[in-house]
Amino acid sequence: MPFVVDDDDFRRSDFSRFDDRDRFELDMRNRENEERRRRELEQRERDEDDRKPLTSSAEKELTSALDKVTSEEFRTIVNDPSLRISSRGRITRSPSGFDTIRRSGQFSRAAILPNITKPRKKNKKHCKNLSSCLRQANSEMRKKNGSLRKGKTQADVMRRAQRLLKKMK
Repeated sequence: MPFVVDDDDFRRSDFSRFDDRDRFELDMRNRENEERRRRELEQRERDEDDRKPLTSSAEKELTSALDKVTSEEFRTIVNDPSLRISSRGRITRSPSGFDTIRRSGQFSRAAILPNITKPRKKNKKHCKNLSSCLRQANSEMRKKNGSLRKGKTQADVMRRAQRLLKKMK
């Protein structure tokens, strides 16, 4: 009988574990998806409102507003392709492609870069102590002109610094 090796033999015992970090990331993704769906729904509703014919009250308000506009302003309103009149009688500017992409959040900084986390205080203290130990080890193992003593390497300097750090604790 040949020896059979299964994939399960190499898996860790906690392979299927679902920890808090996974739950948090899943929750954040769900929240982002929900917010994106809500924004798309609002945009769709706005677009549908723009396609509806003008109501009679909105038409009256629009005509009264246009009566106050000078001929030069009226010419720019008519000839500007980015301006449109909504079903509520409002003159709005249609969003450019750049604005649409920006509003989608696809290229937002949060989506591209990971969250910036502050270093732990414990690490700061460790690094500060290690740098002082490195200064001391370098001064012990180097000559006055800055070159390493005979038979010593940078690895020896690091070992000495680690030993000094251990004594410091």
